[in-house]
Amino acid sequence: MTDAGGTGAALEGAVREAERAFSGELAFALWRFGDPSHPLHRYLHRAETPLRAASLIKLPLLVLALGEVAAGRLELSQRTTLRAEDRALGAGVLKLLGPGLELSLSDLLTLMIVQSDNSATNLVIRLLGEARINPGLHDLGLARTRFVGPLQLPPERQTPAQRRGEVNTTTAADVLGLLVRLEAGELLPSNETAIARRILQAQQLTEALPRYLPTDPDLERNPVVVGSKSGCLRGLWHDAGIVYRGDEPRYALVVMTEGSRDRSFGWEQEGMMTIARLSREVFE
Repeated sequence: MTDAGGTGAALEGAVREAERAFSGELAFALWRFGDPSHPLHRYLHRAETPLRAASLIKLPLLVLALGEVAAGRLELSQRTTLRAEDRALGAGVLKLLGPGLELSLSDLLTLMIVQSDNSATNLVIRLLGEARINPGLHDLGLARTRFVGPLQLPPERQTPAQRRGEVNTTTAADVLGLLVRLEAGELLPSNETAIARRILQAQQLTEALPRYLPTDPDLERNPVVVGSKSGCLRGLWHDAGIVYRGDEPRYALVVMTEGSRDRSFGWEQEGMMTIARLSREVFE
């Protein structure tokens, strides 16, 4: 076991080596819960660089929606009917289902996170109101996160900004701050904080950040729990989450990779594997 300073140097070396080996851009942000004097209490590498948000935009949407629930303006039980035109491309299962299905807001938020469902996300966006999202992001302290429109829609249904080629963007530092403040109970009342934590810990897309972590309670003596949200597009893979031992948060980690020459969605995509290896390095 190395001393704390050596551990910090080892992590910095691992991040820089991963960046040298990666064919595109890499951003990294780590927060260690507990002793603020620890050298890994907070470590950032290119974390202020805005990158395409992809599905990481769904993290603040979850918090904004639960904030509306806490304020009494939305209800988790309220139902929205899925229309044929609501079915978006990309990730998710709602695009495969027939119109007329009624989903509660709780259903939509769960699908948005655990399956990264784009159709569910766009229904959440509709309930929030597109015009209210960027002010909401500002209120959450996400200074470099910008929402320009719903996800995976055909050009004729995109916003003017999307038709100009603009995209939703964020930074690793913004996402890290959101996770840390959410866990600390600074963004939502305790009940809604617990709901957000429960949804994130039910994540089913675990191929990157949780990939090499001891998460299986049937196989591991002292398993960890990961609450996370990933995102991917061609040449892009992100993952962000909090790692817990029991109910105790140990650290929050955000790794964003952009511009990879590997444009596949395969099980060993370059960005995905870079995140998985760095996540294992942090855990160790």
